[in-house]
Amino acid sequence: MPTTELDPAERVKRAGCAACHPTRMDTLPGGALAALSNDIAATVEAVAAHVVAVEGRDRVGSSGFFLRPNTVVTADHALESDDITVVFAGGRIEKARIAGRDAATDIALLSVPTPGSSALATTADDAPRVGAIALAVARDDDGDLSATMGVVGSVGAAWRTWRGGEIDRFVRADLALYPRFSGSPLVDATGRLIGMNTWGLSRRQAVVVPAATIARVVEALGTRGHIPRGYLGLAMQRIGLPPALGGGSGVITLSVAPGGPAEAGGFIVGDTVLRLGETRIADSDDVQAWLDTAGVGSPAVAGILRGGKPLELQVTIGERPAADDD
Repeated sequence: MPTTELDPAERVKRAGCAACHPTRMDTLPGGALAALSNDIAATVEAVAAHVVAVEGRDRVGSSGFFLRPNTVVTADHALESDDITVVFAGGRIEKARIAGRDAATDIALLSVPTPGSSALATTADDAPRVGAIALAVARDDDGDLSATMGVVGSVGAAWRTWRGGEIDRFVRADLALYPRFSGSPLVDATGRLIGMNTWGLSRRQAVVVPAATIARVVEALGTRGHIPRGYLGLAMQRIGLPPALGGGSGVITLSVAPGGPAEAGGFIVGDTVLRLGETRIADSDDVQAWLDTAGVGSPAVAGILRGGKPLELQVTIGERPAADDD
C-alpha cells in the first residue's frame, strides 16, 4: 500500500498523539517517525538562530531571543547586575546594556551592538490550543543549544502577577524547563512565538508571558524605559465589615510608607478603605485595578472608616518606586 507523505506540521501534531498514546505509534506511516524527528530538529535549529545565552547574575544565567536586530528580550528576574553579556552560537560574547525593564511582567530588553537575527514570527492565534506541541529553545554559557518539547498544558484568562503586572492570558506549558530556560522562547510546531518562559512570576511553577503581553510592554518600554504604575504607599489586607457598617468587606491599612502619597493624604495605620474615587473597594485587587485605571498623577477622594466613623481623604496617585518591584 503506498505511503502518504505528510507535511511537517502534521507530522509534529501526530508526534504529540504518539507521545501521549504509545500504542498508536504503529499507525504512523513507515519512515514518518524519522521524518518527524528531522522536522522537529529543523524547527529547533530555525528558532535557535534567534536565541542567545544571557549572563546577568552570579548564579545560573538565562536565555533571551531577538525581538529586533539589536534588541534581545529576556527575563527581568535573571538580571541582577548591570554587567551583562550575551553569548551567541559558537561562543561569541558581546556586552549588552539594559534598554528597559519591567519587573511586574518579568520582561527586560537588552541592547546589543551587533545586529542579530530578525524577530521571531508570532502565532496568529490569540490563545494557543491546549494539547498543541510546544518547544522551548535555550543556550548555555558556551553558546551551545538546548531544547525541550511538550504540550501547551493550560490556557486561561488574563491575570495579574504578584507584583501587579497585567498578563494578557494565562499560559502554562507542560515541558521540562531546565536551568537557563528562563527568558527562552516558547514556540509552536512551526517555530512561531507563543511567548517567553519564566520562573519569575509564580512561586509555584514556570509560566509563559504571551507574545501579546511582550509586544504591549516592549512598546511602552521603548518610550520610557519602564512602565509607570500607580502607587499609594499602603500595605493592606481584606477585612470583613460588621452588619452595622453595611456588611461586605474593605481593606484595612497595615502600614503607611513614609513620604508616600497615602501619608501625604493623611492615611494612618488602621484606616479601612471602602472607596477610591467612584470605585467600591472590597479587596486589594480592587485597589490595584483602580490604580491601573486611574493612572499616575490622578487625584481622588478616598472614602474610609477611622474608628468606625466615615471620613474622606484627598490623595494623588504616585508612581511606584523601582525598588518597590524587588
